[in-house]
Amino acid sequence: MPAQAAAGLDAPRGVQEGGPEGLAAYEERVFGYLPRSDQRRWAAAYLRGLLCTPGRKTVRRMAQNLDLPDTAPQALQQFITSSPWDWAPARVELARIALESMPDAVWTAKPVLLRKRGSHSVGLRPGVLPGTGRRVSCQIGIGLFLSGRAGSVPVSWRLLLDEAWCGDPERRRRARIPDEVTSRPAWALVLEMVEQFAAAGVAESVPLVLGRDFAPFADQVVARLTHRGRDFVVEVPPGQPLAEVPPRQLRPSFVSVSDAESLVKARCRRTVAAVPGRAETVSTVVRLLPSRRHAPAVPQTHRLVAEVSAAQRRSSCYWVTSFRDAQPVSVRVLARRTAVTEAAAWDVHNELGLLDFEGRSFPGWHHHMTLASAAYLHRRLAAGRSAPGPQ
Repeated sequence: MPAQAAAGLDAPRGVQEGGPEGLAAYEERVFGYLPRSDQRRWAAAYLRGLLCTPGRKTVRRMAQNLDLPDTAPQALQQFITSSPWDWAPARVELARIALESMPDAVWTAKPVLLRKRGSHSVGLRPGVLPGTGRRVSCQIGIGLFLSGRAGSVPVSWRLLLDEAWCGDPERRRRARIPDEVTSRPAWALVLEMVEQFAAAGVAESVPLVLGRDFAPFADQVVARLTHRGRDFVVEVPPGQPLAEVPPRQLRPSFVSVSDAESLVKARCRRTVAAVPGRAETVSTVVRLLPSRRHAPAVPQTHRLVAEVSAAQRRSSCYWVTSFRDAQPVSVRVLARRTAVTEAAAWDVHNELGLLDFEGRSFPGWHHHMTLASAAYLHRRLAAGRSAPGPQ
């Protein structure tokens, strides 16, 4: 892991020490709430297995790597798939530790495609492998991250479930999907996670930054966040309908209805030519209009910030933000946190066993994802301690 990616992640008190002692303190802080000693013991073993087992992280390989008894693989599997422990308190503690480590963090989110070989994994659906166009069977996990200037960590997850799962009573029973879980879009799951952390007293005022994965639903996201009074930076597609709000001295009835790309191009033509080879930034006050029929418009005004690329092959980027008085460069800096999240999602996907869990139960999936997130955060904290300081 590059040193610069770990910089800025300072270990909180109680998990500052290196080696087993620091890991033991971390395990106690994150999983000490579990009511039974055997649950706490197996949580620690599973976490250590994820951290130190190279390659595939099956329960058998983790038990062998930790030199555990022959009965340990079955016990680890039981702890993940069948033991009735609540994963929410662990996720709240992960968020608290991440915020202590990154006081400048914002919320970000990322869908992660988890390719599966079997046919019974909970939430299994057809998907397209990124970068290849190849169709595969997969789960889609929606990760909620806390992202600072130099690091990003997942602290919560939702499994994207369609009606093929939620509308089938037998499938629900076999996978132990709770009655309250319904088929919902990815953006709604993200907002639900953010609101649950706020209800727990964690990151109540932390802004939400969403990238292009959620851009097609920007008007719905902005409407919900505006209603809840949460600050945000949300990427919008080039064709996002909007109305440019005129300066106060113009007639209030004059409103220019357009889309993000056309509005920005028109404003670029009216400005002095940009420095050759350098992206141009455009900013104006707008009101978002619905992208779908019969959807309500967002009555409040927000700021549109666009980065217009000077390179023909590179697309421009458009964001809408609640920070109406912020400098455009500040909005762009926050928007770029999604790139840090992309890197973190790749790391946790490929290095910490997200693909290696083959359990069929809904609770088992959440248990595994919680422990993988805990392993990733601890690894980042350890890397931050060992990263070289400024030269």
